[in-house]
Amino acid sequence: MKVNASKFIRCRAFHDMMYELTIPARIELSVGEEEKALENLFFAFGKARRLCYSLRQKYELKGKISRSEIIKRVQELTGLNSRYVKDAYATIEHLPPHATFGGLNNQRLREKGKITREEYKKRRNSIIYARGDKTKGGNLNLRIVEVAGEKYLRVNIGDRKWLFLKLFIPDKYMKKYAQYLDGSHPYSVLIKRKDNDDKYDVRITIRVECAFKESSRLIALDINKSHIDLCVMDKKRMNVIAVGKINTAELQNTRSEKREHQIKKVAHKVKNLAKHFNADVFIGKLRTSKFKSHRKANRIVHQMPQLKLRKWIKHICVKNGVKCEERSEANTTKVGRTLSHILGLDVHKCAAIAFALKLSDFHVFKLLSEVSSNEGDGSLRGRRRRGSSPTGTAQHDERMKCWAAMMSSLLRTERGDGGYPETPGIRGLLFTSRLKANLPFHMIN
Repeated sequence: MKVNASKFIRCRAFHDMMYELTIPARIELSVGEEEKALENLFFAFGKARRLCYSLRQKYELKGKISRSEIIKRVQELTGLNSRYVKDAYATIEHLPPHATFGGLNNQRLREKGKITREEYKKRRNSIIYARGDKTKGGNLNLRIVEVAGEKYLRVNIGDRKWLFLKLFIPDKYMKKYAQYLDGSHPYSVLIKRKDNDDKYDVRITIRVECAFKESSRLIALDINKSHIDLCVMDKKRMNVIAVGKINTAELQNTRSEKREHQIKKVAHKVKNLAKHFNADVFIGKLRTSKFKSHRKANRIVHQMPQLKLRKWIKHICVKNGVKCEERSEANTTKVGRTLSHILGLDVHKCAAIAFALKLSDFHVFKLLSEVSSNEGDGSLRGRRRRGSSPTGTAQHDERMKCWAAMMSSLLRTERGDGGYPETPGIRGLLFTSRLKANLPFHMIN
């Protein structure tokens, strides 16, 4: 299977205090020397991308040459400066084998003679990319400058020559994000030429710091095939404030071009819930690659867009000042099955409660689920070894104490400090009824 390499693939890596902001823009250039110089830069950058890709597949992955040697060799062949070549290498670094530069569709059109050779070359060399650098005024090769009160994109074409292209940014973005374009923040610039005409789209990406407020609660999200179950828990008192679920069944049946829009709607719902409850968001990290069951279950689980869902929830929450992290939800369903018989709730909501317990008090969760260590945002590291923990009556007593501590914490209310008085003989019935009264159910359609 071939992958379209003309689509610029960038991994959105988020830091705890950073998020990525993309500003759309466009440029206009006059016909003549200006257009010819930019066309030569498109061709040189496209050639650098293909050379980096072929040399990396043939030699670097086999350990024959290093990345720095590839960059030096490509720089000699293309005449570009080292920054352009390093940025070209960054665009192909995560591409799989057998990538088609320019797109497989354009290649088929050229084979059938529906487009000319010149048109195919233009579509094959259609992007210019430059990463930001704070020490160089935001970006060295593609810099945004202001001349006579108007924004221009200064393009480095080599030999100490530059093109000044008029840059058009929508007013709503300029009013909101103008302070990030003055060179105080590093920004990456991508110029993309459209296939059917000579119009150019520009994307300016900035990494912005975000200050988080200290929250008193947490929201644990348990992602399932058709819904996301959530549990809101107080961090200090460790009592459950609310449980509920967000329906995501339409993500399974919608078309791919509309799925991302639906995912963003779900992410905004999570953000609104977090702001309403003044809570931090913790997303359960699934490992669907190793899931094996019958054919129908495999198809449903592997079609879950959980990677995009986690990415967009994290992006929208961090962008709006809500702290969001990923944590492993291993063994939460196991504890949730036990809780469901006691609480009278379904397994998925109890798994969300167990996930919140795992985040707030791992010691109790560790004894209930027999996990050897906290796997954090990674995978399960292993179960408890035999002989490494108390066995027999001592282990049973310790677990019972943990169960009592967890039940008393879940029974606490917002108004009182202690639990409900115990009535002999009907402890389970009292516990179920009281817990249900303290757990309002939120259905978000």
